[in-house]
Amino acid sequence: MSGLQNRLREIPQVSAILDDPRIAPLMAGRQGPWMTQLIQTRLAALREGLKTADGPVVSREDLQARLVGDILARRAELTGPGWTRVLNGTGVVVHTNLGRSNLPQAAADAAREVALHNSDLEYDLAAGTRGHRGRRVEAKAALLAGAEDALVVNNNAAAVWLAVRHASNGGPVILSRGEVVAIGGSFRMHEILAETGCQLIEVGTTNRTGLADYAEALSPGATLLKVHRSNFVVEGFTEEVDLPDLAALARENDCTLVYDAGSGALYPYGLLGLPEEDERLLAEDMATGADLVTCSGDKLLGGCQAGIIFGSREEITRLRKHPMRRAFRVDKTTLAALDAVLNLYLAAEGRPAIPTLDQLALTVDQLQVRAEDLLSRLVDKAPAGWGGQVCAGRSSVGGGSFSDTQLESRLVLWTGPKEDLEACHQGLRTGTPALVGRMNQDGLAVDVRTLSDEDLPLVVEAFASAWARLDRKRGET
Repeated sequence: MSGLQNRLREIPQVSAILDDPRIAPLMAGRQGPWMTQLIQTRLAALREGLKTADGPVVSREDLQARLVGDILARRAELTGPGWTRVLNGTGVVVHTNLGRSNLPQAAADAAREVALHNSDLEYDLAAGTRGHRGRRVEAKAALLAGAEDALVVNNNAAAVWLAVRHASNGGPVILSRGEVVAIGGSFRMHEILAETGCQLIEVGTTNRTGLADYAEALSPGATLLKVHRSNFVVEGFTEEVDLPDLAALARENDCTLVYDAGSGALYPYGLLGLPEEDERLLAEDMATGADLVTCSGDKLLGGCQAGIIFGSREEITRLRKHPMRRAFRVDKTTLAALDAVLNLYLAAEGRPAIPTLDQLALTVDQLQVRAEDLLSRLVDKAPAGWGGQVCAGRSSVGGGSFSDTQLESRLVLWTGPKEDLEACHQGLRTGTPALVGRMNQDGLAVDVRTLSDEDLPLVVEAFASAWARLDRKRGET
């Protein structure tokens, strides 16, 4: 009998797994079918692994113990939360991979409250008839943006698609070649536009597009599209048409102008020390004369994932009747959270109490105090041979906003043996809660701009746990 056959013959039977005292109680009721499928999947994975294994043959008893442990671990993963809390030590305020903007407490409370109870989502209580969802939330958004009306959809990609599809009706859409952007995972502007059925006409070049380029491409019924460039800047020999000039060209030629504003600013970012020329307020975008303006709800606006389309009452009413609008609509919890965020803007005398704005507004002195506090809590717990210090660093806004703007910040930087630093970095990412920081040639660092004071005890626990794992690993070797 070959070595492979010897290995495979030790694989336990399904019946033995089902009878195992750690598994049998979990097979009751409606758990049985999916648990059986899970067992079969893990058995198949074990069989494939043994086909390429080397070394001594593992006994059936040991294989069963290994398999049962694997099944129980996978079951715990499947029946637990589908997300992991992460402490953001990266310094990227609107971090797409970590969920973008954190909601203010009022928005989280509103989403929870409406999730637990019925509401007048699509019911006009006064008239006793059906009403359209989001009507009061959309009125608030429109008021803040200086628009006649607004429509909330599930994200800005959907907002752009719906606006362009409605405006162009399959006709020509004129876009600067320098604005055919790609953002994050699979969002590519030309692919989104292709799905609208429009005839995309790229004008100008990557670095230079002038008003004459748009004018030469115009034809009756054409749609002009301008896209806020995200995640990159073009420097050197450049030319770009300002939105007001493009709006004037659209008016002169009876064309529709759609503007993808991207982030959706409702607060003057110059007051946070950021360059105002990089991000206009939505009200300023609307004032240019653009027919439809779209933005995200979870970037600079500081709310939940959503897309908002602003425009005239007539245009938004038509958009509400579009057959694809239902595919892009949001649920009651999203509307409740967005409503609470908009209420904070409406009620604020100064800067609204929104986490994204609060993080961007932190001063260097505040960051210095926070970093020194964190270091003092950790320094006595650090492994032998490690050194910690507070040093200057740079944060970024993230989310495709202010792509070339760096914010002065403070880091807690750790130095030590390279292998230990890398092992600790992994331990922090896989802990509970997870902590994501920075790892480079200078060492392992966390940027305190994106950590709240309430996060600091959890950061201490995360490092202590990662260092303890590192000590255990050293002991094993």
